[in-house]
Amino acid sequence: MTNGKKKPYAILVFGAPMSGKTSFAEHFSTSIEAPFINFDKLSREQKLSRKSVVEFIRIISRGKQTIIVEGMGETESNREEMRKLFDELGYQTVLIWVQTDMNAIKQRMLHRYKKLADAKAALSASYEHLEAPTEDETPIVISGKHTPQTQIKNVLSRLADLK
Repeated sequence: MTNGKKKPYAILVFGAPMSGKTSFAEHFSTSIEAPFINFDKLSREQKLSRKSVVEFIRIISRGKQTIIVEGMGETESNREEMRKLFDELGYQTVLIWVQTDMNAIKQRMLHRYKKLADAKAALSASYEHLEAPTEDETPIVISGKHTPQTQIKNVLSRLADLK
């Protein structure tokens, strides 16, 4: 607790490539007016290292409002690192695992990369580092095929249950 109030949430969104993580996180952050940090985008477009993004998170956390982070929780060790960071910053970490069936992911990859060989290579490389949550992690699981409104309603309902 901070100043007699409930800790703010740090929402860590993870899942398979092309499962709908970014779409969900963008819509969710807009609906609750919370900052959204997309690690993959920051590292790719701004050339920021993981260490730099962690420092960015430290700065944003000073506002003590819910923070949504994507791309920093693909492995169990990454999620543990982020939970420790957010605990240190006075946040309650909530994991959101976006799941989508393999056929939908393959179609989305093919649409993005246009060439089957490129899509297969990207899919293989992405899955190489992805780890499903452990029994102890108990994430909120949402479908990457549902509408953003349905996903948001589901997550808000589950967050209310945590109080």
